[in-house]
Amino acid sequence: MLPSAGTPLPIVPFSKPREEAGMYWGYRVRYASNISSVFKHCPFKGGYDHSIGTSEHGLKRSSSELSLPPFKHLLIAFGGLAGLEEGVEEDSSLKGTNVRKVFDSYLNTCPDQGSRTIRTEEAILISLQYFQEPINRALQRFHR
Repeated sequence: MLPSAGTPLPIVPFSKPREEAGMYWGYRVRYASNISSVFKHCPFKGGYDHSIGTSEHGLKRSSSELSLPPFKHLLIAFGGLAGLEEGVEEDSSLKGTNVRKVFDSYLNTCPDQGSRTIRTEEAILISLQYFQEPINRALQRFHR
């Protein structure tokens, strides 16, 4: 039975719906001053199991062909207006590093986008849809 409108409900930890009911409960966004700090300040012990950089210069592959390894902590990185390439070049810890070497996968999740750039908030929604099937397949393998 659902509570009536206006009834105060308790605040629960972010992880509770996922842990107790197996429900997807959104994603987390965090700001990083540079690319290397994304990895250096990872909130998970042991770091990310798999990292994905997104770029119009990334590998074009349909989501049905994409295979992700089983993971517990996945990072999907989005660049600013100039992309992850400039972010890597401006990071003193990564200067001169090929951006494709920074991430486990470097993908174009919005091929044929029809404009030079798309806003990050658009790229997030498009990419979450793109990754839905590959993530579900990877999680099924993780829970076996």
